[in-house]
Amino acid sequence: MGENLNDLVNQTTRGSLILLLGQVSSTVVLAIGMLLVANLLGAQSFGQFNLAQSIVSMASLVIGLGIRPSMIKYISQYRFEGKNDQIRVLIETGVFLSLISSGLATFIVYSLSGFIANQVYNQPEQAVFIQYLSLGIIGTSLMTLSMGITVGYERMKLRSILNIIYSFLKSVSSPILIYLGFGVLGAIFGHFTPVLLSGTLGLGFILVLRRNEAPATNDFTHIDALKMILVFGFPIYLTNLLNGIIPQLFITILGTSVSDTVVGNYAAAIYFSVLLSFVTLPIGTTIFPLFSKLENNLTDLRFLYRNAVKYSTLFAYPIVVMIMAMADPIITALFGTKYPLAPHFLRYYMLLSVVIGTGSVCNAPLLNSQKKASYTLKSTILRFIVVTPLSFLIIPRYGVPGLLAIMFMGNFVNSIYNLTIIRRLFNFDIDWKFLVKNLAISGTIYPVIYWLTTTLHVNVWIELVLGGTISVTMYLLGLILTKALTLKDYQFLRRMSRSFGPLAPLFTKFFDILIRFA
Repeated sequence: MGENLNDLVNQTTRGSLILLLGQVSSTVVLAIGMLLVANLLGAQSFGQFNLAQSIVSMASLVIGLGIRPSMIKYISQYRFEGKNDQIRVLIETGVFLSLISSGLATFIVYSLSGFIANQVYNQPEQAVFIQYLSLGIIGTSLMTLSMGITVGYERMKLRSILNIIYSFLKSVSSPILIYLGFGVLGAIFGHFTPVLLSGTLGLGFILVLRRNEAPATNDFTHIDALKMILVFGFPIYLTNLLNGIIPQLFITILGTSVSDTVVGNYAAAIYFSVLLSFVTLPIGTTIFPLFSKLENNLTDLRFLYRNAVKYSTLFAYPIVVMIMAMADPIITALFGTKYPLAPHFLRYYMLLSVVIGTGSVCNAPLLNSQKKASYTLKSTILRFIVVTPLSFLIIPRYGVPGLLAIMFMGNFVNSIYNLTIIRRLFNFDIDWKFLVKNLAISGTIYPVIYWLTTTLHVNVWIELVLGGTISVTMYLLGLILTKALTLKDYQFLRRMSRSFGPLAPLFTKFFDILIRFA
């Protein structure tokens, strides 16, 4: 690995660590708030809240226009190449597009709230819920834009600060308002108000970063920036739109087919997928600007892609296995008996994360960074074509299990297509040998931990601590015994650990021990 690439990797590692710490902090805060909201509302009211939220979430997807990935791509690339004179115009154009599109979406959703509530959900009370939630669309748009711009500047601290502030405001306001007797409306006010405040703060971050950029010295205009954003970002926008519409479509069909209680159980279960974001979000966020800096450098791209897939799998799979095996004590510990269907849903929902091993975190960033977003769009269209007709046939008949089966099928189709395209375009692939060994290790751990948690009759928190400890121990032993990681892998991880700040000495010693067994 060359010196320049080594510096880029270390910089990316530091950014990933900052994002990880921010993600852990915000997720813990959000999780506490979500648990309080879910317990205070109960399954039925919690289901109503999620149904209203799904409509607004879908609208937020429609207004993206690929602005965020365009900001990340061009700000990071131009700063690396020393072309800073166009960044200010890019930022101004991005802000203008975000405000116009989000304002229009707010008006449309607010106007259609009555129709959606009466004709789609057959629940007239949903109209008020959707109207209030629609007011947060502008805030969501500004938050998304500011996160893209801060990542482009590689100012991960600003992104993490914004995320933590939003999480804190939401986790405090929603439970308090519900406790004071506002019910579902309390949860809704506690959702859109923090979004608006955080979006305003994000706009402040954007203006500060923009102020530090000199005006354009060439003929680069806002029209030029608009064309550049749309040409690069539109295929990514359509991809994100379809990817976002699919789960919202599923939850809408589910809401018309099963009771609010079942929807509430499903919503409670899928919240635990945020634990995987500890791994997927830092890697997926920081790897995109890194890939963008190495446009057409196939040797370095191959090295980084294979390692990014390998290490996202390395850290994600033990989380998946632990959640699947300990789904019952997890739900019992946090919700008691209020969500009896949630453990079953959670166990099968986590199976969807198996595709992380086939590069689901890294495939799209690689293709998009090399201006091959059309292939990402094609894979998403293929997935959409496969799952949409099936959703109308299977979800009304089989409910949540049918929904999860369709999602698994769609993820599998998407991953196979992306891997085929990457192999054809770049002539490299993931480390299949590592994936097979990791699947074998994870498959061995699951029945042991599941048997342990269903056989022991002790306090659920003891079950969770014991199950987690045994899972991690078995996973490390499995990696050593199967030699899933090579000596070069351990040495690479050791080099990256030097970027871990105060934690560097601890991780360096840990990898030194593993190197002895390699």
